[in-house]
This record gives sequence, structure tokens and C-alpha cells, in this order.
Amino acid sequence: MAAGPVLQIRGIRKSFSGVEVLHGVDLDLAPASVHAIVGENGAGKSTLIKILSGVHRRDGGEIRVDGVPVEVLSPRLAQGMGVVTIYQERNLVPHLSVGENILLGDVPTGLLSVVQWKRLFGHAAEILRNLNLDLDPRALVASLGAGEQQAVEIAKALYKKARIVIMDEPTASLSSAEIDNLFRLITQLQAERVSVIYISHRLDEIFQIADRVTVLRDGREVITRPIGEITKEELVKAMVGEQVDTTRLGAVAEGETLLELKGLSVTGACHDVSLTLQRGVVIGLAGTLGSGRTQLLRAVAGIDPVERGSILFQGHELAGRGLREFIRRGICFVPGERDTRGLVLSMSVAGNTTLANLDAVTHGPMMDLPLERRIARQYMEALAIQARGPQQEVQYLSGGNRQKVMLSKWLCLGLEVFLLDEPTQGVDVGAREEIHRIMKKLLDEGKGILMVSSDLDELMNMSHRIAVMREGQLAAVLEARKTNRQEVLSYAIGTARP
Repeated sequence: MAAGPVLQIRGIRKSFSGVEVLHGVDLDLAPASVHAIVGENGAGKSTLIKILSGVHRRDGGEIRVDGVPVEVLSPRLAQGMGVVTIYQERNLVPHLSVGENILLGDVPTGLLSVVQWKRLFGHAAEILRNLNLDLDPRALVASLGAGEQQAVEIAKALYKKARIVIMDEPTASLSSAEIDNLFRLITQLQAERVSVIYISHRLDEIFQIADRVTVLRDGREVITRPIGEITKEELVKAMVGEQVDTTRLGAVAEGETLLELKGLSVTGACHDVSLTLQRGVVIGLAGTLGSGRTQLLRAVAGIDPVERGSILFQGHELAGRGLREFIRRGICFVPGERDTRGLVLSMSVAGNTTLANLDAVTHGPMMDLPLERRIARQYMEALAIQARGPQQEVQYLSGGNRQKVMLSKWLCLGLEVFLLDEPTQGVDVGAREEIHRIMKKLLDEGKGILMVSSDLDELMNMSHRIAVMREGQLAAVLEARKTNRQEVLSYAIGTARP
């Protein structure tokens, strides 16, 4: 007889300030399985996992672990029952060692509470060996990369005898190789009879790692299916409630050259890169983390200094000029780290929208606040930014709406070249399509786009040409309509034949 679900939730409801955000959600988690939960931002995913981890208290419904009802759930009780949540923001102490983090709260001590370091590092080393992780338990967590820190979180969960591990966007900051290693670790967790709830916006990962998938939309469970019984198109339609266009960009008649890079080199980042960007064209920059993609983009934006080579904008040399001159000429950079580098979170939508164009809303020393709000409303409508109004602080918006506010900041300047670093990272399917719609509108207006993306589907669908970077050099420039994922990857990792 098959074992029953390790976790059952029935009719889970939750309201905030009188507004119900979960409307009777059900879910069964089978032993040693990976159950994916997907949905747009605001669908209720985060609220649900916070209820399961004891952060929020449910307003209604039932939770059963191994068939036993759980009346009141707190973070301590959740961990005591073997429910461990790994959030996007690492729950590690960076100035402590790997071993100390794994055994945190259960450090072995002897007489006078002196830490028994040999035992501590021995326990940690054994756990790391069981996961086939080549990590030094004495190494400081601060010295580790994102993928290694993720692995330490998993080792920590295994030490705590976790039976259910909830992973919230675990691959958001990982390279392709690190994602492969994470999936290997998840498989090992399954071998240890651990079940995983996996939340991700990256649908390719869902089909690669999950056994079942549940779609939430507007706080309701839309469907739950075995992964082999649903297509990607059906999944996307369930998430957004309508069919999403995933066709590639069509051929374009190349117009005026906007941007030309000649032998561009940036110290420690990229070497001898030459590219030409025309009006109405998107060039996607592909490559692994550390390939020099983002550093190239920052140099082209005038942020990082150029070691040698030329940056020509409509024939005018910009290399060596200041950032202000790049913007004045018509080039802007939209960073991947929108919350720390692209927006002022405590400022309003209106304040962020006009931040790069203050001259338009100031008269002498005075700001024209009504005008600022009118401009913000125009972009809120044009970009479908969902906010209570132009005065709402950006920190209370979803990731996709924040991204659109960051785009509006540059759109109101009427610039010609948009340098986009991971433009849809961490946003839901609906917001992703909105951002792609904005990009297509920019192309229709004759703008040029140079885009870094780690999402191969995005590169294939939203680029005319794909420039593949490897170890700081341009490995290939491919026609997006004539290439495939395998060819792009083979150039990125160095296995392509000349």
C-alpha cells in the first residue's frame, strides 16, 4: 500500500486588513517527492509557505502532518515537526564557519560550556560528505558563492532532520552549473525520504525537477497535476488565465546604426569586444556568470571605465566620457538589482518615475508635485503598473511592478538605447509578458536594446541576435531565429566546434 501524504492542507484561508488573499487552498505532499507551486506575484505563494513555516497563522482550514492535525503552528513548532524553509535571502550567519552554521543552535560543548570544535567540524564534515559536497566546514560562509551558500542551507536542513523542505525561488541568483548541483542535492534529499515544496518562476526548472505542480491564481488553487500530464503552455495559461504569446521576434530590416563597440576591453571583465546595434534591434548577451556580460553592459552605459577600445553612439565617441554624457546622448542602464541600484524603495512611484528627469518637474528651487503625479499616472497607465496611486511607496509593490517603475524612469527621458540587465529576473509570468510588450513597443519606436539574460528562452524569443560571451570574450554572434539552446550553451561553456 502506498504511503499517505506527509503533508495535507485543506481549505486554507488567510486575510490581511480584511482582504482575503488565500481562498480555501488544498495541497497534498507525497513522501520523497518534489511538489512545485507556481503562480504570478500576488497569487498567494508566499503567504501559503509562511503559513506552513509558522510565520503567519491561518484564518481557516486544516493542516495535517503524517495525518495528525496541527492546531497552532509557530516557526519553532514547524522546525520541530521537520518543516524547514529556505528563502531567497540566505538564513546564514556570514561571519561564522560552514560547520557553525550547519549546527547553529546545537553546537557541542564540554565543561564550562566550552565549544568542542573537533566534534562540531566532524559532524559538519560528515553531513557534507553525505551530500557529496566538497566544502571545508571551517570556511567562512561569507567567502562562499551563492550556490555554495545554498548547499550549506540544505546541509543545515538535513542536520535538523528535515522531512519537508520548502524552497522559495532557490535558483534566482545561481549559475547554470550551480542549478545543476542544486538539483543533484534535491535528488539526494528525496533519497533520504525528504519531501520538497519548490517555488519558482522558471518553468523549465519545474518540468526538470518536479513530480507534481500546483498553480495558484488570485489566492485560489487552479490546478494540481503530475508534471507529465501538463504542457508548459497549459501551465502558463493556468497561471495568467489566458494564452501567452511565446513566439520569437520576427526578422527586422536593419536601420540606422545606434551603437558600435570596437575592440572594447574592461579591466578584469572583457576583452576586445566588437558589436553593432541598429534601430529596432535587440541583441541578447548570453554566457555563464563571470563571463563578463554585465560588466560589458555597465561599461557601455558609462558606469565602469573602459581600458581600451571605442564606444560610438551615432558616430560620436563616448569612451572616457562621464555617465551624464552617456545619458545626455541617449543611453540608459537598467540594472538587475532593481531594489538596491535601480530604485529608491522608500520613495513614491511618482518620485522614482521622475528621478532621472527632475528638470521636467522643477521650476527654480520648487518641485511641481501635481505635474510629477500626472507624469507618473501616464506611465502607470501605459505600463499597467499596479499601485494604489502615484504616491504609493515602491517598496510595497510586487517585483514586476517595481521593474516597470524602473523602466518608466528612463522612458520619460525619450532615450535611444536601453541596456537591460536581467529585465525579467524574479518577476511572474504576467509581469514578464508586460515587460516584453514594453520592449516590443520600444522596438516599434526605433529604439535599440542590448539585453543580458540568464534565461535562454527569453534570449531565444526576445532577441534578433545573440552575442555569446565566454571568459570575457565574444565567442559567437548567432541569429536567434536560426540557432537553438544547445548551440548557445555550447558556445557559452566552450564546447562548440569552430
